[in-house]
Amino acid sequence: MLNFFVIADPRSYLAFALAGLPGGTALTPKETRQLLARGRGDPGVGLILITQRLAQEIQDEVDAARRERSVPLILEIPDLTGPLPGAPELLARLRVLMGFSA
Repeated sequence: MLNFFVIADPRSYLAFALAGLPGGTALTPKETRQLLARGRGDPGVGLILITQRLAQEIQDEVDAARRERSVPLILEIPDLTGPLPGAPELLARLRVLMGFSA
């Protein structure tokens, strides 16, 4: 069974940590990159959830990771402040991620 790995700011991560999901918090792009590498390097991780704001700071690396291989899947999610303006809805992103629509 493949697991989740969460990359978020401290406030957003707290909810995931309370639910028992592994991952970590990032305040800088460097910390975000390190967590992304850790999640991608764990063969037990099937889905990386990363907040939109953190992903935006390292968007080139996130996009490259998606192109490089299909597992783990990387899904950008809103943080506690809500979705970024103009960001596609979560369900639309999930459909694209799962290959159901373009």
